[in-house]
Amino acid sequence: MPVYYQSLSPELTAWLMEQSVFFIASAPLLGKHINLSPKGLPASSFAVLGPNRVAYIDAPGSGNETISHVYENGRATVMFASFARSPRILRLFCRGRVVEKEEEEFGKLLEEMGMQVGEGKGLEAARAVVVMDVWKVQTSCGFGVPIASTTASPDGEVKAVFTERDTLANWGRKMVSQGKMDDYEVEWNSDSLDGLPGLRSARRHGGERWLWVGDAKARVKRVFGEWDALLVGVAVGAVVGAVGMRAAAAAAAGR
Repeated sequence: MPVYYQSLSPELTAWLMEQSVFFIASAPLLGKHINLSPKGLPASSFAVLGPNRVAYIDAPGSGNETISHVYENGRATVMFASFARSPRILRLFCRGRVVEKEEEEFGKLLEEMGMQVGEGKGLEAARAVVVMDVWKVQTSCGFGVPIASTTASPDGEVKAVFTERDTLANWGRKMVSQGKMDDYEVEWNSDSLDGLPGLRSARRHGGERWLWVGDAKARVKRVFGEWDALLVGVAVGAVVGAVGMRAAAAAAAGR
């Protein structure tokens, strides 16, 4: 089950810096896709600057989805997962900003992160630093994440090998055999972090008789969010229209 924190503790900080890879997810306010990018070793590109402040080096690539999304709305989620024997998943829910290489702050951030150009980390080609304020930290079991190891072929090529953990399957069988799975899903799967309706069977087991009511409430909440944007558009249109009318009236008076 997930555990939530207001900030990163020294123990969680030490753990995430030991992981092999991290992922960052972002999305535009409008559009059909959500971007998810894997990143390199945290020790080489990621830094915890405080209990609620982190940053990572954004290397050059064929796309710049994260940068575009952060510029637009600032939302980002960073995820670390253990592929070792001791499982764990850690998520950082953040609001970020982009500092590009041509900005004066870029060099200062590298220094704050303890990273310098010319140390063999490829920072010469870095295009930006993404700085993020962490507003929520989440850890969960990670039972479904496979265990990673390596193997070498006869020709010397080293390949990664992933082995499925039996922890999640064993836990699931135990919960079902004890008749506890329905209650677990009611507690943890009925809605999302943002309060959106979740697993329908969990909602039914939790006593929600008319699922359409909950779905309708979520729809109304979304519409009101879009309504705010519509009101801004109407206000801007009214201002532009008024300015245009005054300009037209002034032009007519001058004839």
